[in-house]
Amino acid sequence: MRPLPAAGIVLLLLGLGVLGWQAATPGAAVSPGLVDDRIGLLSVAERRRLGTYHAWLREHHGIDYRVVVGRGLGDLDRFALDYVERHGVGGEGGRGLLLVLDPAANQVRLEVGYGLEGRFPDAFAAYLQARQMTEFFAVDRVADGILAGTELILAQAGEDAVPAIAGSGGAGARLPARLGAGRAAPGEVPVAVEAGATPREVLATYRRAMARRNDNPDLAIYARETRRLLAGRLMTPAQMDNVAKSLAACPVVDERRAPEGRRVVLLAASGERRCPPYFLVRQDGAWRLDLAAMGRAVRFDQRNRWRLAAGALGAYAFAFEEVAREP
Repeated sequence: MRPLPAAGIVLLLLGLGVLGWQAATPGAAVSPGLVDDRIGLLSVAERRRLGTYHAWLREHHGIDYRVVVGRGLGDLDRFALDYVERHGVGGEGGRGLLLVLDPAANQVRLEVGYGLEGRFPDAFAAYLQARQMTEFFAVDRVADGILAGTELILAQAGEDAVPAIAGSGGAGARLPARLGAGRAAPGEVPVAVEAGATPREVLATYRRAMARRNDNPDLAIYARETRRLLAGRLMTPAQMDNVAKSLAACPVVDERRAPEGRRVVLLAASGERRCPPYFLVRQDGAWRLDLAAMGRAVRFDQRNRWRLAAGALGAYAFAFEEVAREP
């Protein structure tokens, strides 16, 4: 099976058009019953991508994940329980996940089998829906919301830590889907960067911005191209949480500066391939994050390990002479 786009930090960097950093990996045909789209909400390509994730979860984690989209499904708690029993989702070990969306009722539910409650507790189910999926639903990107939720499920399947928010209920969680509610205003939490800040200080400021869920695309820490890119994109709370978590776990140990002095790459320990390099460029007398260039150059495999795309490093090639590129 070919590598999948990873989750974790790359929920922000890759995820479903959030930044458009990596094209969706072509997937196999969707097995019957895994994606039960009764209203034609998902395109063939979207169903195929979901099918790729389903296959990965089943093969590597023994998780039976299904999606049902329909109108007039009634009480989603009862519908989900009945569907799991009728279709044997998760088998005798209860290792099943069922995502149910009813756009007409503006409701979404993630049903978690008893065999997966330790990995996907109620707090995670609520977090997945409230801080990731419904952010897309609110701006009428329903299919993207389903796919983004699936990427977070993929990440959680291989994680030890469980993010939590207050409140959840039942075996899983059911929440308002917030369909068409509209995008919230950009975060206004102050995130200051001192004049003359070093590249490491700029990266630390970025971590604070993400930890405070500040999705303002015009922060001074961003390069011009990055600001233009972020202005038309959606950063969900879950994506920002994962970036902050990744940065906190990935201290910089190596700073590589271009001979001309205008570009810097910050790297974590060489063996930590889950900690991507960060690119910075000097513009208007200050160091700024070049996330746009990172997006062209950095790729991730199914284990969230970064690689470099051949021919995409451009002016940052100076920092990676010893690192293998992808074909």
